[in-house]
Amino acid sequence: MKKILFIIVLMVVAIGLKAQTIHDQQFEKANFYYNEARYDTAVVIYQGILDDGYVSAPLLYNIGNAYFKMRDYPMAILNYEKALKLEPNNEDIKQNLAIANALITDKIEPVPEFFLKKIWRNIGNEFTADEWAIASLVFIALVLIVLFLYLTARTKGLKKGMFFTAILLILITLCSIIFASQKHSYMNEHNDAIVMMPTITVKSSPTSSGTDLFVLHEGTKVRILDKADNWNKIKIADGSVGWLPSSCVTRY
Repeated sequence: MKKILFIIVLMVVAIGLKAQTIHDQQFEKANFYYNEARYDTAVVIYQGILDDGYVSAPLLYNIGNAYFKMRDYPMAILNYEKALKLEPNNEDIKQNLAIANALITDKIEPVPEFFLKKIWRNIGNEFTADEWAIASLVFIALVLIVLFLYLTARTKGLKKGMFFTAILLILITLCSIIFASQKHSYMNEHNDAIVMMPTITVKSSPTSSGTDLFVLHEGTKVRILDKADNWNKIKIADGSVGWLPSSCVTRY
């Protein structure tokens, strides 16, 4: 029985390594076509890797670059945003996204973010959801160790030191758990979207007869707040809210 399980594990590992090798080969092939300025061919191959279930920030970044070279800025922005979701601190992705955003029609000034919220977000972006989860386990282990030292301490000073250290570690543990939960939720939600229509009028209600509020153009990022039939309630960076047909945007 053990031998059979060992063989199965080896087969799974072998299949995984083979799939990884194929993806690497396809990625290099797509890069070759990209360097040859055959961007449409590169996109097809990159997309094939995605369709196989392999997703990574470098892959999405390269897809964005290919679309950028093809002057398809909405698709470039969409893929840069997807890549940035996986690696929020990647400066290359941020820079190319900023360049692409500078080339679209809408220049929307975002609502200023409360500084504490910004600090919290920046700290959370330092690690992935899995890394924060691992950190949480490490801090829990440290809390248990410190609690043991507190219970076994023979001097009042050491006992007091272990007590406050335990309190601090418990607070850090709670924060890391919250970061892990928030990152996991963010990675699995698809409430951000990019406008794909050249021009679209945002309505006051989810009907074509609703009052015209403002106009958006392709490439603009929106936040999906709600859905009603074939309409999405959206919010843009300056806080403005309205309704758009679902077919006008692509979620990510």
